[in-house]
Amino acid sequence: MLQNEAWFIHAVNDNVTHLAQQKRAKSTGSVRRRDGVVGKTYPFNRIGAVEMTLITSRDGTTDYLNPAQTKRRAVLRDFGAAALIDDFDQVKTLTSPQSEASMMIAQARERQVDRLLFSVTAAQVGGIIGLATTVDEAAETTGTQAVTQTVANGGTGLTMAKIRTTIGFLDAADVDQDDRYFVASPEGILDLLADSTVTSSDFSSLRALEAGTFPMDATWMGFKWRKSTLLPKTGNIRTCMAWQKNAVGLAVGLITDVKVNENPERWNNTQVVCKLSAGAVRIDDLGVVQVDIDESV
Repeated sequence: MLQNEAWFIHAVNDNVTHLAQQKRAKSTGSVRRRDGVVGKTYPFNRIGAVEMTLITSRDGTTDYLNPAQTKRRAVLRDFGAAALIDDFDQVKTLTSPQSEASMMIAQARERQVDRLLFSVTAAQVGGIIGLATTVDEAAETTGTQAVTQTVANGGTGLTMAKIRTTIGFLDAADVDQDDRYFVASPEGILDLLADSTVTSSDFSSLRALEAGTFPMDATWMGFKWRKSTLLPKTGNIRTCMAWQKNAVGLAVGLITDVKVNENPERWNNTQVVCKLSAGAVRIDDLGVVQVDIDESV
């Protein structure tokens, strides 16, 4: 028998499995977005409500309105992701390092956009529920405004009572019914799926029980629902959030496609790189609600 273990070969694999991760931005299309910003900050202009004046004299003087005009400022922050691929390594593998690196970096960029909106806590500046930077151009001063509408965790998860309270906040302020969004954690969605006060017919229309979750942008209780693992969490308390699209602004100065080129300073090895410069701010306090839930119950 001609058998020689020296001739045995190791199996090879040209497939690469990307470990579990968020691959696309969950915030896409849910906020006001301004692209092409030039500058380190971007102002979102605001104008207050006005009321009509009762006219008591046909030939009287005209009363002119003077609505409050203010600004909320988004501060742009710079991010980057890069990978260097050695030419010597590329000739030793069946996989395509450039392709896999490009995919990996693009996914990191998508998550960073969400972090600018979702991951900022109420004590930090920026994001949907963070401290909003206010601007007084006349006095040449700035200040910060905390989120004003909150639903306490109350030692419970995400419940129908909390959703009704959230709706109450928005309706009481006459916030537009269209384009309302609610982002919850996976645990929060599971709380709703187990809530006996929610009828099975409601879930049937959402196909939630069939999918085991809320499908992306499924409309229920007046909100388009989205799920994110990037929401702030302190101990057992997770912060979910609801908002109307025009109440939140995202300013983007730079968001590049993933670029692949040669780096002459690194032996002309292949460089894969992507950059992002962006900032987010709450524009209208009445259009945002912070909803805290206890994920330990």
